[in-house]
Amino acid sequence: MARFLLAWELGGGLGHATPLAQIAQPLLEAGHEVQLVLRDLSLLGPVFGPLARHPRLQAWQAPVWQLPLAGQPPPATYAELLAHAGYLDAARLQGLAQAWRTLFTLLKPQLLLADHAPTALLAARGLPMRRLLAGTGFFMPPPRQPMPPFREWTPIAPHRVRAAEERVLATCNQLLTGWGEPPLAALHELLAADERCLLTWPSLDPYAGTSRPRSDEPATRYFGPLPGRNDGSLPDWPAGDFGRVLAYLRPEPAATEAALAVLQAGPWSTVAWVPGLATSLKQRHASAHLQFADMPLNMARMAGQADAVLCHAGTVHAALLQGRPLVMLPTQAEQLLTARRVQAAGAGVLLLEGDVAAQLHQAVHVAVTEGPMRQAAQAFARQGQAAPDVALQLARRCIALASQG
Repeated sequence: MARFLLAWELGGGLGHATPLAQIAQPLLEAGHEVQLVLRDLSLLGPVFGPLARHPRLQAWQAPVWQLPLAGQPPPATYAELLAHAGYLDAARLQGLAQAWRTLFTLLKPQLLLADHAPTALLAARGLPMRRLLAGTGFFMPPPRQPMPPFREWTPIAPHRVRAAEERVLATCNQLLTGWGEPPLAALHELLAADERCLLTWPSLDPYAGTSRPRSDEPATRYFGPLPGRNDGSLPDWPAGDFGRVLAYLRPEPAATEAALAVLQAGPWSTVAWVPGLATSLKQRHASAHLQFADMPLNMARMAGQADAVLCHAGTVHAALLQGRPLVMLPTQAEQLLTARRVQAAGAGVLLLEGDVAAQLHQAVHVAVTEGPMRQAAQAFARQGQAAPDVALQLARRCIALASQG
């Protein structure tokens, strides 16, 4: 029996917890032990379900940075993401990194599987464990010096890119020196691993537009996306005469209420999952053909029953695996990168916040009715059907690496 530590440190929502649950299940079924270190333990029950009570699974709170970084432009590089996560203050980051190192020393995993967990990777330097990175690719930039910016829609000055890397690299090396570990020669070495598993298709890779293909990275491999949640609620679809729309939105963005107003006025049968939406807003927008779900949805089956999916671009893979076109309202850089890739592939359309009120009705109509968009989405679904069970394949790679000691 091997012991695996699955770590999630940065980012929010179900897009990090759900993949870890999907990978944990075959590891447990194979008789191994799983230690979960999660940014948000409140998702343990809703996402892991009965698995959360498994006798060989334990959950821990991830050490996470609490202080916002004010007065800075939106992050444009991986180094700037780290700056917002405490990497400009070695004295304070020391506490988080030491907490991760203490967890590793206490739990002694044979393998660390990291999902957007840079401080976990930093703290693991020099410790006897294998490392595997798994995710859609946004937090696995190409291993170059400097790593390329991800805000491809905005010119980023080269000196800004270099300065951010140098400052964050200095913080990393200050901590490593204190532990008696060798320094990093370049920041991309922080993300070095035995394997880097991209849970997406090459055409949707956030760094697909960079000059050197991922095939040049010997430790990086495309596994394809994990399926959407195959548990959760399956509410009945309300009345509607012009197709079904599955909406998965966050309550915070201003575009969400504008989108709900369009869905309420539109002719479609819509099921909306907006976790945390105020009851007063649900009551304001609910109608005979717009129904709000009260529990997390079975995204795989609900997407399969829909004609189109409306989201912030965090549910892209679940929709495309069912061959469903997307209308995407991205709210941050990772979502915008994904939405741009889907739109370029012809499988969806993206709208910026200011365009929602005026353009969403037409965008949903096109997604529900237009043949070419559906055909492009179904091409992704055929790729998914041809792929093996991604979670099982990942679990097998974890087991194989752990057995190598």
